[in-house]
Amino acid sequence: MKKILLLATGGTIASRPTAAGGLAPAITSEELLACVPELADLCAVDAVQVFNLDSTNVGPAQWQSIVHCIKENYDAYDGFVIAHGTDTMAYTAAALSYMVQNSAKPVVLTGSQKSIYNRDTDARNNLYRAFVYAVSDGAWGVQLVFDNKVILGTRARKTRT
Repeated sequence: MKKILLLATGGTIASRPTAAGGLAPAITSEELLACVPELADLCAVDAVQVFNLDSTNVGPAQWQSIVHCIKENYDAYDGFVIAHGTDTMAYTAAALSYMVQNSAKPVVLTGSQKSIYNRDTDARNNLYRAFVYAVSDGAWGVQLVFDNKVILGTRARKTRT
């Protein structure tokens, strides 16, 4: 059974409603995994909370933190899934494509339009599909999995808000 590391970074996928009516990143990596118990049938999963930010606040310093975590754990895992907010996910995917070049192991980003706690969310499907890709034979490099599509990290772009 393959071993995958989930790197949680915040974003809508890991958000809870606030008293003001908005969303704030507040769900831990373990809570994300608990929302998609089927992942245990796919692979062995460990999780680490790299940071917990709204993705509008993710930039070069956070990209370096993600890369550091991947490099630190590269030999221990068969792949990596990064739960990320959608606002800057395409930028992160592009940056990681250049920072983690020629990876034989998959580095897969995913996010959602709605929190994983919403009843009609895309979060569970996107997270599950990211893991399905990460454990697939032949999966490699930086990819973004969203809305049942696998997109090369350097080709991802946000099309609507």
